[in-house]
This record gives sequence, C-alpha cells and structure tokens, in this order.
Amino acid sequence: MEKAATLDDVLAVIDRLFEKREADYKELKALFKETDRQIKETAAQMKEKAAQTDAQIKETAAQMKATNKRISELGGRLGEMVEYIVSPHLEHKFTRFGIKLDTIIIEHTLEEPGKGIIAEIDVFLSNGEYAVAVEVKSKPSIKDVDEHVKRMKKLRGYADRHNDKRKYMGAIAGMVVTEQVKKYAFKQGFPILTPSGDSIELECPEGFSPKEW
Repeated sequence: MEKAATLDDVLAVIDRLFEKREADYKELKALFKETDRQIKETAAQMKEKAAQTDAQIKETAAQMKATNKRISELGGRLGEMVEYIVSPHLEHKFTRFGIKLDTIIIEHTLEEPGKGIIAEIDVFLSNGEYAVAVEVKSKPSIKDVDEHVKRMKKLRGYADRHNDKRKYMGAIAGMVVTEQVKKYAFKQGFPILTPSGDSIELECPEGFSPKEW
C-alpha cells in the first residue's frame, strides 16, 4: 500500500518545480543576453564595414580625380610637344628626301558630308606635290604605328575621291621612341622625329626611302 503524501512531500515537489522554472528562466535570460551581444557586435561590424566602404569610395574618387588631372596635364604636354616639334622649321627636315614642304597645319581634320570625320592629323605638311602626315605621341607604340598606317590609307582614299594627285607620306614623332618601335616604323615606311637639343631630328636607316601612298 502506497504511503500517503505528506505536506512536506508536496512542498518539496513545489520547490523542485520552482527551482526548475528559475533555472529555465536563468537559461532563457542568458540566451537573450547572448543574442543581444551578438546583435550589437554584428551592428558594430556593419558600421565598421560601412565606414571602410565609405573611405574606399572617397579614396577611389580622389584617385579618379588625380587620374583625370594627369590626363589633362598629359593632353597639355602633348599640345606643347606638337608646338615644340613644329617650331624648329619641321618642313625643312624632309629636304633629306629631296622634298621641300612649304605649308604646316596643326591638328588637321578631314571630313566628308555623310561620312563625318575621315582622319585627324596632328601635324600636316604639304606642297603642290607631296603631303606628309605626322602622328605625334609622347611615347609611340607599335599599335600607334599600325593606326598611322590605317590613317594613311584613309588619307589616300580621301585624296583620290577629291582628285588630289599629291603623293602622301607619313612620319612618327615622339619624345621617347624605343628601338623596337623605330625599327617597326621604318619597316612600315615612316621616318621618326625625336627631340635633339633645341631642335628636332629626323631618324631613318641609311638608304631609307619613305613609303608613298
């Protein structure tokens, strides 16, 4: 026969129930506290990342501004270089090939109705028999030489369409021209123009004849 529960037994059960509830409460409280800590930590990390992103955006903007400034300065220096190359009577440099030029145009643009711009030429020299298109770069590349070959073909086409019987020639001018680019330009029929002291020097191999278009 089971023993009847006494008042003390009942109170003991109640105490155990309260102890369990209190333990559950403490565990729940600790869980909420940890969750709150994690939320605050995540918020702090997000705030830090946002600050870093903002700093990166500002840094990138500053770099772009500096790059635009350098490009602008380079454009100015290129214009100065064109003037420098033209100033020492560039037209007389081609007498080496038996050609006496008498007209110089800086930044010469050829256009046709319905076709737009056919070609843009940094320096254009001419007389009644010859026309010379000079491409000016601070440091010409092989790609620049190839582009000038294409430009010369366009010039020849333009001349033929306008009954221009002059012989067209090209040249590459640069402040710094590597030996590789020089050799490639010579192979394409272009002499090289480079600064030499207070003047400009026309370079080409012995026996070189400029290509005519």
